[in-house]
Amino acid sequence: DVALGMVRLAIVDVEHGQQPMFSDNEQIAIVYNGEIYNAPALRKRMQDEGVRFNTRSDTEVILRLYERDPASVEEHLAGIWAFAIHDRRRKRLTLSRDRFGIKPLFIADTGDALAFGSELRVFGPIRDRMQNLFRIDHGSAHAMLAWSYVPNEDTIYEGVKRLAPATRMEVDLVTGARTTKRYWRLEPSEEAARVKSLDEACELVDPLLRRAVKEHLESDVPIAAFLSGGIDSSLVLMHAMQQSPTPVHAFTIGFREKRFDESPFAAQVANALSASIHVEMLDEDAARDAVPEAMAAYDEPFGDSSSLATYLLSKVVAKTHKVALGGDGGDEVFAGYKKHRIVAIREIVNHAPRLRDLAANALMSLPSRTDRTTRVGELLRTAKRVARGLHGTDAEAYVALTQVGSLEKTASLVRQPADTERFTVPLLRAFEDAGGSQIQRHTVCDMLNALPNDMLVKVDRASMACHLEARVPLLDHRIAEAGIGLPQRFTLGKSGKVVLRELYERRFGKTLARRKKKGFGVPVEKWLRGHLRDECDRLFDTKRLDRYGVLSSSELGGGRWRTWADKDPQLLWHAFALASWRELEDGHLI
Repeated sequence: DVALGMVRLAIVDVEHGQQPMFSDNEQIAIVYNGEIYNAPALRKRMQDEGVRFNTRSDTEVILRLYERDPASVEEHLAGIWAFAIHDRRRKRLTLSRDRFGIKPLFIADTGDALAFGSELRVFGPIRDRMQNLFRIDHGSAHAMLAWSYVPNEDTIYEGVKRLAPATRMEVDLVTGARTTKRYWRLEPSEEAARVKSLDEACELVDPLLRRAVKEHLESDVPIAAFLSGGIDSSLVLMHAMQQSPTPVHAFTIGFREKRFDESPFAAQVANALSASIHVEMLDEDAARDAVPEAMAAYDEPFGDSSSLATYLLSKVVAKTHKVALGGDGGDEVFAGYKKHRIVAIREIVNHAPRLRDLAANALMSLPSRTDRTTRVGELLRTAKRVARGLHGTDAEAYVALTQVGSLEKTASLVRQPADTERFTVPLLRAFEDAGGSQIQRHTVCDMLNALPNDMLVKVDRASMACHLEARVPLLDHRIAEAGIGLPQRFTLGKSGKVVLRELYERRFGKTLARRKKKGFGVPVEKWLRGHLRDECDRLFDTKRLDRYGVLSSSELGGGRWRTWADKDPQLLWHAFALASWRELEDGHLI
């Protein structure tokens, strides 16, 4: 027996895209979460070939592609998706997730029965019948403290897994056999590899971004844009303003903590584009009040500190819009993170391994601190990160750079520490199997882990909890293939994202293009020592920690959490998120 169901956020063909959707002979049924941005072009092509459509919905486009050739559906699609197709004639269930895992797809599988959904909370009605699958995975809890998210395909529950990005699972409904396969791999564009100058790089990337944004504008409802004032979101807004038939309204978050506030830069970009902008100021009172609903939005422990701001911004945008464009993916595709510069340093000193190790050991000996709110704290945090990037093999350095703190460092925070190899070995193996330069290997591996499990989780869960669809044009697979294919001097260069920075500078000027990046960070260090102090006392109460049995009361109880607030506040924030989730999981309100 197969049962399909879904709740739809209607964006295209609002009246006629109901799901489950059936083929004309009712032998094939589909439920689907996402958006296929090239659906109009695919529909026209199939109509020209004689295929009849009953709706303008992109759901029907997937259905008709499956009818024509069940094995090759994904290769035609440009977009975001998690879909399930029940084929009665072939007695088969097919599950598929988009290339970068922008849309989530969770699977709970006993061997005799299988359940799937886009959120962990959808399993609520069946948990009593699959109790063994929903035991808390203490290893995953420990990993979440180290990475800020649960890595790989694991989840916080022992028997629930994520379907990997760019992967299809098929279930034979007669034999019960499950098969999975990767239908796509990120490969460098040969055209990009031939680029010889920055002008050529711009001529390649700009039209790709323009086309992607145009496709992402497909909607029957008004579209908004998340705007930080940084390179990526500004370029997306620029192309949207140029191509949208209706005005695109920009939204941004402002912080009273100036070190984290980018709203003035967002306002400058909006003014340059003649775009209207709404600035939502976030302070400690607003943050404290929003913690319960923001934590609940992620329905799994999630420690990325900017998730709170992302949720609050999504909530504001959703009051007037159902769709928002964002700039996520630019740093991954075009080597824009600080860690990529550490990789470049490593490539240089790899020629003198003894000197490299001496430098790593010297930096490792400095005091440990992850506080970004002071200059000294930021310098120590950066020094430790450089040390992790220089220490060990290339693969070990990659894993270390994906973590906020190591599994060894965070082990004392939990009652049952993880088997280190369980989480690190898959990442080490993926890095060793990846080809190309160090930067290319980092990019490919991040696309399989950090991107789908951290950055995209942050945006997708926050927006969907507010009934808002977030779209990320820079993660069009054709842009990613170009980005990873470009010579390193046009991506990482000296400052990161060289080609995007050049496109930005041509439109917005040198001053904005060359300002120091702040990111979408949240000053949790200050909040934990301030307005959230009472919450910490409550969440890290010894009796409460002992009752829930995940975090260590000997390390955090009795006010000992304050030690972590002083020396490693980011890791304490991860523990705060885990404790909050654990309480929600038990049916209590924060």
